[in-house]
Amino acid sequence: MEKVRIGIVSAPELPTDIARKIIDKLPSLLNKHIVGDITYSVDLEADPLVGAAENIDDTLDEAVQRKKDQQWDFVICITDLPIFSGKDVVAADASVRHGFAQISVPAFGSMPMRKRIQNAVVQMIKELYIPRTLAQESKKSKNLFQQQFPFSRLRRKTPNNEENVDVRFVISPRMTGKMRLVSGMTFANRPWTALGSFRRVLALAFATGSYISIFKTPWKLSVTYSEERFIILMIIAILSMVAWVIFAHNLWEKPTTKGDKRLRRLYNRTTFLTLCVAVIINYVVLSIMFLGAIAIFVSPELFKAFTGLKEEPSILYYFQLAWLVTSLGTLTGAIGAGLEDELVIRDITYGYRQKRRNSEIQYGGKTNTSQYASPIKDE
Repeated sequence: MEKVRIGIVSAPELPTDIARKIIDKLPSLLNKHIVGDITYSVDLEADPLVGAAENIDDTLDEAVQRKKDQQWDFVICITDLPIFSGKDVVAADASVRHGFAQISVPAFGSMPMRKRIQNAVVQMIKELYIPRTLAQESKKSKNLFQQQFPFSRLRRKTPNNEENVDVRFVISPRMTGKMRLVSGMTFANRPWTALGSFRRVLALAFATGSYISIFKTPWKLSVTYSEERFIILMIIAILSMVAWVIFAHNLWEKPTTKGDKRLRRLYNRTTFLTLCVAVIINYVVLSIMFLGAIAIFVSPELFKAFTGLKEEPSILYYFQLAWLVTSLGTLTGAIGAGLEDELVIRDITYGYRQKRRNSEIQYGGKTNTSQYASPIKDE
């Protein structure tokens, strides 16, 4: 029986979280998709270099050295960075001669991310292993990688002018690849976790909305406004909050002589979309709080007295009042965005995380966080 040792080296945060969830399944999946009497063992390590080096050559030497030190047969790097080959968006590439492969998480778009990366890891191990052993692929696994891209085409290329790349998978058409990148990078930023970063904003917005509710004007406006006005006001409130957060914390990356123009634009689009998702979640939570408070404390008689309604107020009227107050509170609460912890806010942006990881590598050396290690014993 042949024994194959595989090392998964992942960038911190989302790539490592995904790797920890799939690592236990890899041996059985590999046995299913690669023919042969083989026993697999898989180790997981996290290293900021994998999430900071934007070129395959920057991580190759480090990964290959780690492979030798740990006596792995193959090493798979999982990064949360976008990878480009010219104008093409790269999902994964590999060097068969070095037993090395790299997978770009953002290229796979958003959910279901875990299964996509799991199948990608299996496919890349096949790319590294099968050419060496001349093993036969099962028919079921031939399109394993392509299945992860149902709305686009994945092209398998063999670069002729790159010394360290033997096989590369790029997304076609390019526009679809770019859209996948932005959505994938936004997902990697995990904007839903930013809710705790907007505690002061949420508190200020709720306090402001509660104060506004004392006056009759918002009540009267809530029964006269059309749906279009509610939607326009909501969009203005959300975009104002996003714009103020970007301005208050200087999140927009400006052109520099050293920076990559394409990456800078990609990071800025991701920052904007990430904050939009985070603020929308904040908006929904705030509207639920107002709707609950209004339902509890506002009786139908009080609602009729404040608005001048002659009919009994339906739940729609309560919803519209909560909607209006939420938008007004969000507009005012945007000021509170400047009071939040700048490091916490900036940490959800790609550019800042890149600088932080580069600093970790420069001043702290490579990181091998043992808490992420999850070796699987030979079966």
